[in-house]
Amino acid sequence: MTKELISEINKLKNDLAFKREELQAMYLEHKTLSKKVDALEKENHSLKQQVKQLEQEAEEMLLYP
Repeated sequence: MTKELISEINKLKNDLAFKREELQAMYLEHKTLSKKVDALEKENHSLKQQVKQLEQEAEEMLLYP
């Protein structure tokens, strides 16, 4: 029975180590994706401003044919 318990403990330790590695990889992926999302949000904001400016310029051009 003691050998079984030691074997079970070792299996659990291995499982825990694997889960820690898995968690670390998921954290790094999340961090990378968060940075990408932030960059895309900034780009989106910039593009919306450009569109707004171009719309204003188009309206002004229509006022002076």
